[in-house]
Amino acid sequence: MTLKKELSLLKKDVLASLSPNVREILIDENKKLFNSFLEERALKVNSKAPNVFFRDKNLESVHLADLLEKHHIVLSFFRGTWCPYCNLELMSLAKINNEIEKRDARLIAVSPELYRFSEDTLKKNKINFPVYTDLNNHAADEFGLVFELPPEYRKIYQTLNIHLNILNAETKWTLPMPATFIISKSGVITSSYVNADYTQRMEPDEILKKLDVLSGS
Repeated sequence: MTLKKELSLLKKDVLASLSPNVREILIDENKKLFNSFLEERALKVNSKAPNVFFRDKNLESVHLADLLEKHHIVLSFFRGTWCPYCNLELMSLAKINNEIEKRDARLIAVSPELYRFSEDTLKKNKINFPVYTDLNNHAADEFGLVFELPPEYRKIYQTLNIHLNILNAETKWTLPMPATFIISKSGVITSSYVNADYTQRMEPDEILKKLDVLSGS
């Protein structure tokens, strides 16, 4: 089953679990978000990747430029482990991680969520690649992914016990659009997938195909 199909089934389950009032508001707010053309702000193919850094579980800095010295990088931005669509994507990526490494690339995932809130979920889901914290969405902002959640979204998330100000240790209630960038060792973005619809993600098989093109195989 493709990731797209799995995400579609998950979306039905998530919507069915909500009260009619919350479901109606969420669908309406999602339509506004999907029609906002947020993706146009994101970095495009052939752009130079910004020299950003992330934080590991010990809050030590991890610089993208250092990672690129040895390998191509598959960089996945996600919203947080509180997001069921993100968890499904991370598990799908874990299944192809060995294949990614065979292609002289390394997979990393990044979200604004503090590691202490994501650690248990990552372990339970057997995520076998580095997951870093992007404090205050600084790196995501450099890639053109950040947007501020409208008030109605905030109310819904709080109703669902999702308190981003606590999970992300910031007061702005911002999130990155989920995105996948493939970056060559030279620091150039060779492939990108950005979608304001957070229930859609890049297919794992497509990542492998793009890496094959990059490596010339």
